[in-house]
Amino acid sequence: MASLPPMQESLQPLEFDTPILEAKIAVLPPKREWRVKVPGEAKLTVKILYGIAEVFGTELTNDVEYTFQSANIAIYSVEHVKIEWKCAEALEPTISSETSMPYIYYLHFALEKMRLSSFDGPRMLIVGESSSGKTTLAKTLSAYALKGKPYTPLYINLNPQEGIFAPPSCITATPISYLLEVESTMWGQSMTTGATALHSKQPMVKSFGLEQIAENRELYLEAMNQLSKAVEGRLRNDPLVRRSGIIVDTPPLSHLDDSYTELKAAISKFNIDIMVVCCPDDSLAIKLGEVFQSLVRIIIRIPTSPGVVKIDDVARRSFQRSQIREYFYGNKNTVLSPYTIGVDLMDVVVWKPKSTLELGDAGAKTSMTELERVEVNASNLQHAIVSITYAPRKSTPEEVLKSGVLGIALVTEVNETKRKMRILLPVPGRLPDKAMILTAYRYLE
Repeated sequence: MASLPPMQESLQPLEFDTPILEAKIAVLPPKREWRVKVPGEAKLTVKILYGIAEVFGTELTNDVEYTFQSANIAIYSVEHVKIEWKCAEALEPTISSETSMPYIYYLHFALEKMRLSSFDGPRMLIVGESSSGKTTLAKTLSAYALKGKPYTPLYINLNPQEGIFAPPSCITATPISYLLEVESTMWGQSMTTGATALHSKQPMVKSFGLEQIAENRELYLEAMNQLSKAVEGRLRNDPLVRRSGIIVDTPPLSHLDDSYTELKAAISKFNIDIMVVCCPDDSLAIKLGEVFQSLVRIIIRIPTSPGVVKIDDVARRSFQRSQIREYFYGNKNTVLSPYTIGVDLMDVVVWKPKSTLELGDAGAKTSMTELERVEVNASNLQHAIVSITYAPRKSTPEEVLKSGVLGIALVTEVNETKRKMRILLPVPGRLPDKAMILTAYRYLE
């Protein structure tokens, strides 16, 4: 029987360009925070070797690697914790005993008592300046509500610059019924982006469409009003969500008008009974208490954590880009396969919100809650993010304005010569025969 001749040369090991990252160790005593800022292009890998540690209220599993990108991370040690971390970029993590977590624990226990004592759970509004820890507090309280009992708190995001369960430009209300993805820039996937472990029903999404609330305050209030009606319908039909309560995360106070019209509307529309003020001292809480003491039952201050990092415009843009990309492509835990389709320009109807930046003084003479028809061409739609509404394509602008959002799409190409356009959808299928709303956001792959 013939045999293969012996090899004359020994096999050489393959050489890879990717260097092996050196693992670094951090040991945390109980009740400490390990904080680090991860730049947009860097990737931080963290593994808990032993002990109980949390990120935004969600416990990290031991001996499991977590990857963070374009984020400010604070790992809280419930007990003695040993952390192994790796990053190709030079990071400067710190360990601090100054944390707001004990106050958040007390607030969580108070909310638990309210859920046990009534079928109507707490209705809480979180306010504060930019980078005061509002969203971190909302995320942590949502995660804690899932730990002891099978609650389903309704998280409401009223900041259109934040992409939470939807890309930026939307305001959302989402029942939280599963542990949040700590690695996700969007808190996890929603029903509009494919399979999810969140809730059996879709999150409620309303399109505001603009970047700044000041561009169209009337439209923002109308979008909030429409969202509140959807929320009340959900609470009436879902006893578990009603008992779990709602957590409303608001825009920074600097984005609101001086008389707090938007906050007063939110308190009224969502029947808020608890206001939580995130600030470093009592001055802001006292000021807001004088304004809102007759509108809510309880006003509480949660100290801003010293670990809060100020987010500049560059970092915010990078964060929003990551959120848009995650909506279409998912993350390493939930990989999505977006689908590009070609459609005729004549088959697309797009509306857009009015902006005071474009209208100037003329905005005072027109109804700011009316949508404008958009001419379908490359200059208006190339690389644009659009909201696909539930309203049929031939609906009136009033019907489109009152409609919820079915999903988000990205216009990747507009060919005016061939009268065709290419649209990226988060899931395969035909383009729904629905009206669209143009947003102020663009995304170039």
